[in-house]
Amino acid sequence: MRILLATNDFPPKVGGIQTYCYELAKNLTSLGEEIVVLAPGTEGDLEFDKRQNFKIIRIKNKISLYFTFFFILKREKIERILVGHRANYARLAFWTNLLFNTPYDIVVYGGEIFLPESRKSIQKNFKRAHKVIAFSHFTKKKLAEIGVSENKIVVVYPGVDAIRFNPAIDPSPIRRKYRLEGKKVILTAARLVRHKGHQNVLKALPQVLKEVPNLVYLIIGKGEEKGVLKEMVKDLKLEEIVVFAGEIVEELPLYYAACNLFIMPSYQIKDRGDVEGFGIVYLEANACGRPVIGGRSGGVTDAVIDEETGLLVDPLNIDQIAEALVKLLTNPELARRLGEKGRERVEREFSWGRIAQKIREIIRS
Repeated sequence: MRILLATNDFPPKVGGIQTYCYELAKNLTSLGEEIVVLAPGTEGDLEFDKRQNFKIIRIKNKISLYFTFFFILKREKIERILVGHRANYARLAFWTNLLFNTPYDIVVYGGEIFLPESRKSIQKNFKRAHKVIAFSHFTKKKLAEIGVSENKIVVVYPGVDAIRFNPAIDPSPIRRKYRLEGKKVILTAARLVRHKGHQNVLKALPQVLKEVPNLVYLIIGKGEEKGVLKEMVKDLKLEEIVVFAGEIVEELPLYYAACNLFIMPSYQIKDRGDVEGFGIVYLEANACGRPVIGGRSGGVTDAVIDEETGLLVDPLNIDQIAEALVKLLTNPELARRLGEKGRERVEREFSWGRIAQKIREIIRS
C-alpha cells in the first residue's frame, strides 16, 4: 500500500515524536508497505534522507504546503494518509477524504490537543478519520472529552530499539569523560522546557545530597530553559555536581548505561498545552536496565509502572522527588530489580516491529 506519512516532526531533528515517526516509517517499510514521508526541511536533512530506504519529501515553507500536499498525493499515487502530527496535515487529510475519498488515520501524542483554539479544529478534522491512534490512555480520555468518538480511538504505545538500548553497553567512555568513578549518577534526557521538571529535580538535590553526597546530575538536551536552569544551579550552589552535556544523539545509550537512574518528573501546564503524552525516554532507560522516576501526570502512568519498572511521584512535590531519589540511590537491590523488570517489559511489549505491526493492522482494517 502507498502510504503518505505527513508530519511536522522528523529527524534529523531530535525528540520523542521525531523518533516515533522515523521508526514507524522504517518498520512499516520493512513490513512491505511503500512509505512516502512528507516533513519540513531542516539542517542536515539531505545527508540524513540519503541514508533511508523510503522516500522523504521536504517542505521548505508553509506557503507551499497545500499545493505540495495535493501534488504529492497524485504524483506518488497515495492510497492512504497517516497523519503523524495533527497541525496542518489533519485539515489537509480531512479535505482529501471529502474530495477524493482517500482514507486517513491520525496519531495523537497529547499536548497538541489541549490548546483551546485547537478544539474546533480537532472536532472537525478528526470526524472523517478512520482511526485516531492515541499514545496513551490519558490521551484517549482527553480526546473523548473533546468530542472524538471513542469508537475511533485506539491506544498504541510507542516503542524502543531494544538492540541499540541494552544493559550490556559499556559506559566507561562516559564515566571517564565526566570523571564519574565512585559517583552516583542521575540522568535526565529531554528538551530543556519547563514541563519536563528539571527545575524540581534541582530543587530536590540539596535534600538528596545529605544522604548521597557523592552525586552527579547529568542533563542532556537543549532548549529555552537552559539559562534559567544554569542560574538555579548557581543559586543552589550545585555547580560541582550538575553537568549540562548538551544535545546527544548517537552516544545517548552510553549515557543511560553510565547512570544509576533516570528521572524526568514531567507535569502538565494546561494554559500552554504542555503535557507528557507518554515518554519514550523512560523506555530507553528501562531498556538499558535502569530504573526510572516519572511524574504522575499525563501519559507517564502508562510508560512507568509504579514500584515495578520505576517510581511515580507528584511532580510538583519536591520532598517526594527527593525521597524517590534517595530510595533508589541507597537501595541498589531495589534499583536493580526495577531496572530488570523494565528491560523485561521492553522486550515483551515495546519493540518497534511490534508497534509497526499494530499500526499496519489498523491501517489495513
